[in-house]
Amino acid sequence: MGLDADKINATEQMVKKVVLKTLLAKIEEINRTTEELKKSIVYFEKKYGLATEDFYQAFIQGTLDDNMDFFEWKATKDILDELKIEKEALLEVLK
Repeated sequence: MGLDADKINATEQMVKKVVLKTLLAKIEEINRTTEELKKSIVYFEKKYGLATEDFYQAFIQGTLDDNMDFFEWKATKDILDELKIEKEALLEVLK
């Protein structure tokens, strides 16, 4: 009976290690993606002379034209916002 409990404990520990490793890898992936997206944000801000928050408000209000850059800029900001939420949730699990 004790051997079974030891096997269960060892399996649980292995699962915990795999889950932890997976969570940490996902956080690293989010960090890398976030850095690349931030570079795009800086590019758009410099190109159009607008802070992203100001651009986003103008875009949502419909005061900008249909420039494809604007759609990409909005999508980039949206993805960054989603990744921030995802990373916070993952970090919360690790506490």
